[in-house]
Amino acid sequence: MLNFLIRIIYITLAIIAVIGLIKFYTPFNENDYRRIVDKGEIVAGIRTGPSSYYEVKTEKIGYTYDVLQELSKFLNLDLKVIALDNTASALQMLNEREIDILADMGILNNVNLNYSHTQADYYLVYNSDFLKKPTNHQSISDHSINIIDSPKIIRGLGQFFNKSNIDLIIMNEKNIDEILHLLVEGKIKYTVLSSDELTFYKVNFPEIEIAYKIATDVKYNWALPNNTSHHFPNELSNFFTDMLKKNKLKYIKQRNLNGDAKYSFVGSKNFIKDLANIFPLYEFYFKSYSKKYKHDWRLLASVGYQESRWNKDAISYTGVKGIMMLTKNTSIDMKIDDRTDPKDSIYGGAKYLRKMLDKIPDQINQEDKIWYAVAAYNIGFGHVIDAIDMAKKDNKIISDWESLKPYLLKLSQSKYYKKTKYGYARGWETVKYVQNIRQYYDILVFLDSQDNVINNKEIDDKIPSTL
Repeated sequence: MLNFLIRIIYITLAIIAVIGLIKFYTPFNENDYRRIVDKGEIVAGIRTGPSSYYEVKTEKIGYTYDVLQELSKFLNLDLKVIALDNTASALQMLNEREIDILADMGILNNVNLNYSHTQADYYLVYNSDFLKKPTNHQSISDHSINIIDSPKIIRGLGQFFNKSNIDLIIMNEKNIDEILHLLVEGKIKYTVLSSDELTFYKVNFPEIEIAYKIATDVKYNWALPNNTSHHFPNELSNFFTDMLKKNKLKYIKQRNLNGDAKYSFVGSKNFIKDLANIFPLYEFYFKSYSKKYKHDWRLLASVGYQESRWNKDAISYTGVKGIMMLTKNTSIDMKIDDRTDPKDSIYGGAKYLRKMLDKIPDQINQEDKIWYAVAAYNIGFGHVIDAIDMAKKDNKIISDWESLKPYLLKLSQSKYYKKTKYGYARGWETVKYVQNIRQYYDILVFLDSQDNVINNKEIDDKIPSTL
C-alpha cells in the first residue's frame, strides 16, 4: 500500500513537472490579450526620440507615447514603456513576450501584424550652406545618403533608391538629432526626414532645406508578437478606428509635432516692444516674488519671457501652461491652483527656480549656479546631473556654465545617453534656451541702467551689439 502511494506521488510530481516544462518552453500562442488583461498592464516598446518618446522635467512626452496612453485608457490597463533603439533586440523582446507591442518601429518581419494607422511623406534634406540643391537622385553628390537605423526608412524607402544606385549609409547607434547635427556641421551631405520630423526640427535647425519629396504616404506601423491570437489585433484595430473617427490622432500629432518656437531669439526690438506693452501688467509679481525667493527680478522676468513671451494663456505642445510654463506636476509640487493665473504662475516659477538653484552642487561657481538652475528649469534637474556625471567620468572639472554645455549636447547622442540615469534629452535646446535668457537678461540689465528706457523708442539703437 505504501509503495503504491509513493508511486502515485512520484507520478503526480512528474506530471506537474512536465506541465510546467511545457508551459515554460511553449510560445505564448494562446490568447495574448487575456494574458495582458490578467496582469493589468500593457508593456510597449518604443523608439526614443523627439517625435516619439522622451522625458523632460520628469514628464513623459511624445506623439507615440501619447497614443500609447490613449491605448492604455481604451483597454483600461496600466502602461509600461520600455525605450528601445535596436530593432533586432526589439523584435526578440516582442516575440519572447517581454513586451506586448512595438509602437511606430517601422516595417518589420517575423511579427504577427504590422498595423498601420497613419501615413507621412518623406523628403531628402540637405544643408544649403554647403551644397547646391539636388533636384533628383542623379544630382546627389557621391550617390550616398546617410540615414538612421530604421526599418521604416531602410525597407520602406529603399525601393525608391535601388534603381538609382544610391547607397543608403546606415548610421548605427545614431539618432535623428545626431544625424542632423552632422548635417548642420557639414560632416554629412544628405539625410531623410518624414513630414512630421521636418515640421518638428525645422524650428531648431533652420539650415535644413528640402531637396525634393522621395515618397508619399509611407505607413507608420505598430507590431504585435508572432502567433498572437485574434483578440489582440481586434482590440488594436478597434482602438485606432475609434481614434480616427474622433480625430484624436490628428490632434495628438499637431500638439506634439509642431515644434517649439520659444528656442528662437525674438530680437531686441520685439523684446523692447513687449517690455513696454506687456511687462507692466506683471511687473509687480515678478519683482515681489523675486524678492521673496531671492532672485534678480530681471532674471526671473527673462525666464518668463523665454517661456511664454509673457503670455498668460500660453500652452506648449507638451501641455505646460501659463507665463512660466509650469507642468501639472510642478504646479502641484509648488502648491499653486491655477497655472494660467499670472500671479500663481509667476509665484510658482520663482519658487521652482529657487528649488532648482538650491540643489545645484557646491562645486559650481556661485555666479554660474543660476545658469545651471535655469537649465534645470528647462530640461529637468536629473538631466543636468546626468551631464555633470558624464563630465566626471571624463575627469573634467565642471565649475562654470561653459564647461557644462558640451555635456548637455551629448544628452541627445545615443552612445552617451544610454549610459545615463535619465536617458535621452534635447540638450541642444537647453543650451539655446539658456543663451536666449542670458541675452534677455543682459538687455534688461542695460535698460534698467537707463532713465525712462521702456518708453524710449530709440533705445534699441543704444543696446550694445554684443548683447
